[in-house]
Amino acid sequence: MGEADPGVFSVKKTKISQAFPAIGHTLLFLFDYGDDWRFRISLKEIGTKQPKVRYPRVVTIRGSAPPQYPDPDEDIDDGEERYGVNPVTGEVIKFGKR
Repeated sequence: MGEADPGVFSVKKTKISQAFPAIGHTLLFLFDYGDDWRFRISLKEIGTKQPKVRYPRVVTIRGSAPPQYPDPDEDIDDGEERYGVNPVTGEVIKFGKR
């Protein structure tokens, strides 16, 4: 996607310890440049690497993930409450049911 601004890290070359230098450190992760999906990620604790455990791994999930590439002809109405978080303020934003 071109040259990054100063201070922007490459997801392929950056170690976790560089992106999160201390507990409580938060960053904004831009996942999809076209749809502008952003995620606020915070370091809550540092653990010890466990033997025979595959890393990286998901340790917490909150809510259901939306489809990354939904079928534009499909009418989605599963009645599930959806929400997001403002990455700047941390405010929870309710989108209602889909």
